[in-house]
Amino acid sequence: MNTRKLSGIIFLVLLFLGGVAGGYLYFVKVYYKEKPAAEGVIGTSTKTEDFFSLKIYYPLGNQLQIEERKIPRRTVQIAIAEAIVEEYLKGPFGNAISNIPRDARLLGLYKDADKILYVDLSDEFRRNFQGDAIAEFFLLKGLYESFISNIQDIQDVKVLIEGREVETLGGHFYLLYPLKNMVSTEIEHIEKNPPSPPFSKGGQGGFSGGYG
Repeated sequence: MNTRKLSGIIFLVLLFLGGVAGGYLYFVKVYYKEKPAAEGVIGTSTKTEDFFSLKIYYPLGNQLQIEERKIPRRTVQIAIAEAIVEEYLKGPFGNAISNIPRDARLLGLYKDADKILYVDLSDEFRRNFQGDAIAEFFLLKGLYESFISNIQDIQDVKVLIEGREVETLGGHFYLLYPLKNMVSTEIEHIEKNPPSPPFSKGGQGGFSGGYG
């Protein structure tokens, strides 16, 4: 009889310990399964609040209008350059009328050993441009200044259309060379001596009277 009681007590103790162990294992399993998900939510929330500002120079008439755009933080220079082009092509806030060609898209970006940034834009940037020499000047100058003001490790900017060099955007300025020398021209000089459009946007024919 005593042996049976002892066996029963041992059985109950083992059953109790088994229940405790089972509960512990279940708790650990659930805890570690749910914890990463909770941490992931916190991480996502933090990233959405991590922004930085870009200064974008938009062409408006015979001047540039500077606007500050806040975007999710990017650390790689090419990613920052992509954001600059995307914001530039959106145009200025509000109802301001800009000469930025509609429907233009960024196709690619790369920087060479001379720290020249090559910006490859869709043909809409050339085909949909409508403006005189002043409008063309500020369109290109705004793009150039937007890059130079936000990215330190760039010496110059060169525009490509559909992956190719083109002679001109609107018939007034060369695009065969980087933009720095052209956009450094004083606007007063251009107004007094506007370059004539000697050829079509297709880039055929000679060029004279432009700045490059």
